[in-house]
Amino acid sequence: MKTIGNIIDKTWEKLLVLFGALCVLLPASPLNLPLPYKDSGVFLYMGWRILNGGLPYRDIWDHKPPVIFYINALGLFITNNSRWGVWLLELSSLFFAALIGFQLIKKAFGIFPAIFSLLLWLLSLVPILQGGNFTTEYTLPLQFFALWLVYDSDQPDGWRFFLIGLTGAIAFFTKQTAVGIWIAIAISLLLRKLTLAQIRQWFRELSLISFGGLTVFIIILIFFGAQGAFPQFWSAAFKYNYFYSSLDEYDMASRLSSATSGLRPLTRAGLLQFSIIGYAIAIGHLLFNKKLTDKFRSLLLVGLIDLPVELALIGISKNTFPHYYMTLLPVLALLTGFTAWAFVFLISTWKIPNIVKYVAALGLLAVFAQGSFDNYMDQLYTYRKFNKKEAVINYIKEATSPDDYVLMWGAETFVNYETLRKSPSRFSYQHPLRREGYVDERLIIEFLDDVIQHRPQLIINTLSPTPMYDFPIRTAEIDTKISYLQSHYCTAKDIDSWTVYEYSEDICVP
Repeated sequence: MKTIGNIIDKTWEKLLVLFGALCVLLPASPLNLPLPYKDSGVFLYMGWRILNGGLPYRDIWDHKPPVIFYINALGLFITNNSRWGVWLLELSSLFFAALIGFQLIKKAFGIFPAIFSLLLWLLSLVPILQGGNFTTEYTLPLQFFALWLVYDSDQPDGWRFFLIGLTGAIAFFTKQTAVGIWIAIAISLLLRKLTLAQIRQWFRELSLISFGGLTVFIIILIFFGAQGAFPQFWSAAFKYNYFYSSLDEYDMASRLSSATSGLRPLTRAGLLQFSIIGYAIAIGHLLFNKKLTDKFRSLLLVGLIDLPVELALIGISKNTFPHYYMTLLPVLALLTGFTAWAFVFLISTWKIPNIVKYVAALGLLAVFAQGSFDNYMDQLYTYRKFNKKEAVINYIKEATSPDDYVLMWGAETFVNYETLRKSPSRFSYQHPLRREGYVDERLIIEFLDDVIQHRPQLIINTLSPTPMYDFPIRTAEIDTKISYLQSHYCTAKDIDSWTVYEYSEDICVP
């Protein structure tokens, strides 16, 4: 019996975290979600192409940094092109994020704040998951680990700062705007060293952080540079993103309004509300509580700086989507844990029997879990119904062979992955070719030449009734190539509002 008790003591926390991660991700598993969402479809297609010798940016265009593509390639490799492998990596990522966050908040604030915070941020992840396999999912363990390094580490100081830089660079090359915590760490270090008149020490620490970051950057530079793909990498992952988030296209007031409205899903379980309370309490403690330990003070200062930094980074994009707000979860979890700690500290001074305190705590947890149950079930049913394009996928598999090319006109690259049919061009979706300021005649001609040369068996217009070949730049050479494609791809049929065009050696009859 003693042995069983020891096993339970050592494993219950990990089992709790695993159970929470499973509950969050089971609705988005292939068991319940028949087809991937658009972004996930691009990443899966990219992963499949990597396993077959393709190189991001050179052979397949996307504007995300490269880490997400190789995560998907690894997942598909594990399970022979099945989405289950990627889902298992998602589960592993969320498990480690939740475990690190749980242990951090437990060590800093206690066991009840750790459980309370874990419950709220996992519940808040459900409505912003959007089918999963997003870049911001995979940065969560890196963000929590960086907070852990701020609070405590068994490594010497030099290694701690190097690891902070290393994890920050990996997060940056997963999603550029997921670096709020590392920006907050650099600012907090500067503020603390200024108050202690230790500027030289700050430069030393910043140099170690920079060295860790440069290590990752140099590896990526060498990797793409050695294969002659660095210009394409820079163009897609940096130049395009600059135009995508251009201030000229969207005023700051609109950005702020969009970013604020996106916070609403984080209020359903109470995470945002408790975080705001924790934010206010943390300011008071930093200003007036002289008994705070350095570790406690460092962690709270990073949290206070990070929250507005994260909101600013989310607002950089002219359009905000629910999954963007995943980057807020670590700092909101931290501040929620601090709120719970303050509450526990307060009631510890009251003369209430411990059993009453425990019952009240369990009741509070049950209230928040029950309040999110309907949202959870709605998400479950929404994913289950996302199978409306199976008819198109089945048609492609029947009408083409695995060696045939299929061009999806629009942004439905997930079909290429589901059918395992290559796109004839690296522009498997055509958004960049319609982005004024980024696209030029050379890119449009490259795309059209690829389509003409590889001669896809099918072109499927997913933007019906929007005209195809609608580019912001038109020249005589572009028009000639468009005319050739229009005359050799004849309308075959409509499937679920998508128009299918088949290649013909003869000129299409109007």
